[in-house]
Amino acid sequence: MAPNLPESGRKTANTIQLPYRHEKLPRLAEGSKIQKRAIPRRQQPASSNERLIYVSSSTPFMSVVKRVRKQLDRSLQDRAPSTKKLSLAQRVNLLNRDTSTVGESNCEVLVLGTGKAIEKTLSVASWFEQQPDCQVQVRTRTVATVDDVVMEGDEFGGDDSRKRRMMSTTAMIPYSDDPARGPRS
Repeated sequence: MAPNLPESGRKTANTIQLPYRHEKLPRLAEGSKIQKRAIPRRQQPASSNERLIYVSSSTPFMSVVKRVRKQLDRSLQDRAPSTKKLSLAQRVNLLNRDTSTVGESNCEVLVLGTGKAIEKTLSVASWFEQQPDCQVQVRTRTVATVDDVVMEGDEFGGDDSRKRRMMSTTAMIPYSDDPARGPRS
């Protein structure tokens, strides 16, 4: 008796072909090469609640950590009320109230890395996961990029282009809302 195969796949020459198979790009013509374009990036958001930091594979680790920490600290300063025309008692009350509202900050920093920079993005995310005042979420996605196919001797590129897909990782790093993780030191 033949094995029952699902309707979505069929068996041919000892392999099962699924309907959602990744299509390979066609071969390049003789004398042509690929000229890669820059990966499309998101613009910096207009709201101050979300900040983007792009990471490349050659970006120093501690530079990214310092940038993220600086953005998180700046978000806490931005939401502090002005004390210019307040009395001394009102200022003391604000100081006491501010220590309890550290976790209410909804500002988050997004660290984005694509391709070889995924490793650096994940190492930054794991570093911040070990901090008592941060809570990290990591998401992966696929980014489509366009590359030009250039013939030898053609300096400006031809009319041919290819679309390829790359992996991208986003680490969202906000201050923790969980009081069990401890206050920011």
